[in-house]
Amino acid sequence: AVAYEQNPVFQAGVDFARCEGIIPAPESSHAIKSAMDEAIKARKEGKKKVILFNLSGHGLLDLNGYDKFLHNQL
Repeated sequence: AVAYEQNPVFQAGVDFARCEGIIPAPESSHAIKSAMDEAIKARKEGKKKVILFNLSGHGLLDLNGYDKFLHNQL
């Protein structure tokens, strides 16, 4: 398990939404952040790696949190 600060988690959620068109729930964004970190690490090490994560839900009920993040209020 990896613990992340709130802002990098929301940034991972925003990046995922921009790439995939799905706004992830903040809980899912923790998994997304970890998967992104693993992918970056594998690329730096020159390794090919299968990375699996669970997108457990959408973030449509958490838009207020994303709004606060995007306006630097977190």
